[in-house]
Amino acid sequence: MQNRIETHSSALELLSGYQFRALDGLALKRERALVWLKQADMKGTVLLASEGVNFSLCGRADQLEAWLGWLQEHLDATAPVLNRQTVVESPFQRLKVRIRPEIVTFDMAQDGHALEPGIAVSPDDWNALIAQPDMQLVDTRNAYEVQLGSFEGAQNPSTDSFTDFQDWARNSLDRDKPVAMFCTGGVRCEKASDWLKREGFEQVYQLEGGILSYLQIIDVDESKWHGECFVFDDRVALNHDLSPTGRQICLARAQQADDTDSLCEAG
Repeated sequence: MQNRIETHSSALELLSGYQFRALDGLALKRERALVWLKQADMKGTVLLASEGVNFSLCGRADQLEAWLGWLQEHLDATAPVLNRQTVVESPFQRLKVRIRPEIVTFDMAQDGHALEPGIAVSPDDWNALIAQPDMQLVDTRNAYEVQLGSFEGAQNPSTDSFTDFQDWARNSLDRDKPVAMFCTGGVRCEKASDWLKREGFEQVYQLEGGILSYLQIIDVDESKWHGECFVFDDRVALNHDLSPTGRQICLARAQQADDTDSLCEAG
């Protein structure tokens, strides 16, 4: 495989990403990923499941490009959804590579079907989409995340866990009206939009790259986002310019994030 072009900048970047694709031999893949990442001296979290890979890692640009090459070579992950940000210091204290039943826990029936998510809408087109009449704008994140910020007019499912979303949607959304959903980096919407379609919702849309991509691309003067964006790392919450707000997180919430291995989702 052709090597990726390397740079030698010492600046740190945060690279989050995911890709749904069938994986087997997870134990061996975990060990190989762990060895490679330790040798690269990178910190962050990688989740592996039979349905794909979800990761959030901090390192130099050349290290992260090499990681993408490793994913392509060893996991055949050739088209992950990515979000990249420059950071002053690593928002992670350690490295975790873990095997999970799902790369984002949704507790849906594990029938092995290929995901058929909703229509991905670019940040440039998002404002026009959510302004359409009868559009049901849905924040798929949990209540403590929504509390810090959301898109104006979005419905808040007030869930404590993503696994609660299904019950809320069945009781609160109109199948005859379009749905536009969003999450931090896109991965939760992949699961939720696929599930909505299988439940009979015909018009399902999702924000491509999630809130993080929207904040990167859309100027604050044109933005429909209000407040802060919660992220699952030491930065806790970000402003519209993706800089940390300095918000502190309680020990209980930090423990919950650690126990569930939630990611900054690129999720």
